[in-house]
Amino acid sequence: MDQIPIETIRAKLKDRYEAQGFSEALFRNDFNLLLRMGVHPQIATTEDLQRAVMTAKAASTKGNYASRLKSLFRAMNKIGVIDNQAADELVTPRKGRGLPHPLTPNEARLCMSEEVKQPMRDWFIVACSAGLRAMEVANLRGLDLEERADGYVLRIAGKGGTDLTVPVANKVADVIKSYSTNGRLWNITPNQLSKRASREMKRLGIENKTFHACRHYFATTMLEKSGGDLLAVRDLMRHSSVATTQVYTQLATGRTRSLVSMIS
Repeated sequence: MDQIPIETIRAKLKDRYEAQGFSEALFRNDFNLLLRMGVHPQIATTEDLQRAVMTAKAASTKGNYASRLKSLFRAMNKIGVIDNQAADELVTPRKGRGLPHPLTPNEARLCMSEEVKQPMRDWFIVACSAGLRAMEVANLRGLDLEERADGYVLRIAGKGGTDLTVPVANKVADVIKSYSTNGRLWNITPNQLSKRASREMKRLGIENKTFHACRHYFATTMLEKSGGDLLAVRDLMRHSSVATTQVYTQLATGRTRSLVSMIS
C-alpha cells in the first residue's frame, strides 16, 4: 500500500474521533503521539512504536502510550489509510510496584490497644506482630501453633499454597492460646476480615490504609530492629525473593532523610 499523505490521515482520523464523540484534546494528544514515532505509520515498525512509548518517564504513562498507539493503529487500519499491523506486537510496559504503606508505630499501637473491640484487636496483634496476611489470619487454627525449646513457631498456609513455619512472639502465641481450640480461631472469610478491620482503622482515624498495612508495619519494624538483615526479614515475611523484601529499605531511607532534615 502506498503512503497516504499524513495530512490526509490526520483529517480522516479527526472525522472518526468526532463521529465517535471523542474530545478534541484526545485527538490532538493521540496524533502528536503518532508524530513522535518520526516515521510514516505505513512503514513504522514495532521498534518505532516502542521508541515512542519509551519517551515517557513514568511506567503508567508508558502503558498509556502503548494503549493509545494500539488504538490508533486499529483505527487507521479500519478506515483504510494504512495496512500496517506493527502495533499488534507492541508490548505494554508493566506498571511498577509502588512503595508499601505501613502503619506508623503510633497507628500500630492504637490498633492493638484496648480501644479496639475483639476479635479485631487480636487480628491486629497477629498481623502487626507476625506479618500475616488477611487470608492467613482468617484461616489461622489453634493447632498451627507449636511450642519448641527456643520459643513458639507458627505453621502458616500462605500465598500460592505454601506451608511454612516461622517463629512468632509470645504475644502472638498468647492470642492463639486464649481461644483454647485446635480448630479455626475465627469463622470469617479473608475478605470479610479485611473489610471489617479496614472500617475499624477508619474509625480510629487511620485513613487511606488497609489491613495489609499491618503486614508492612511488621516488615519495616523487623528490618529496622535487625539492622537491615534482608535475608532474615525475607524468611519472616515468607517472600520468595529478597528483591521483594528490599523494597522496604526505601521506606527506611525516607525516615533517615527526615531525621537529617532536622539538623540545623
